[in-house]
Amino acid sequence: MPKTRGDIQRFFDCLLERRFSEADRLLESIRGERLGGEEFKAGYLKALEGMLLSSRSGDERDFLNRASFKPQDLRRYGRELGRMMRRGVKPPFDKGFLSAWMDFISHRLGSQGSPKR
Repeated sequence: MPKTRGDIQRFFDCLLERRFSEADRLLESIRGERLGGEEFKAGYLKALEGMLLSSRSGDERDFLNRASFKPQDLRRYGRELGRMMRRGVKPPFDKGFLSAWMDFISHRLGSQGSPKR
């Protein structure tokens, strides 16, 4: 697994396990890595920053804290994000932002059977 991909996966694990200090360190590491073009990277990082802030705050109004994470709901979220991407999200920033969320949803789906979640 490439370093960037591994750091992103570990970042998601830290969010799910509420290990925010480690998630902060991983986010800093991800910032220094190559991640597509600059605008795409900015959007991707902004999504990760938002996920961390939302998870840390626990605010029930935030999607991350109120959404159902049952497998069928995760698949539905993934389909909706995929439709947004196909409908013509043009700016690279938006593509990066949505890609981060799609990666998070894929990670959640892949970790559903894990005993530590």
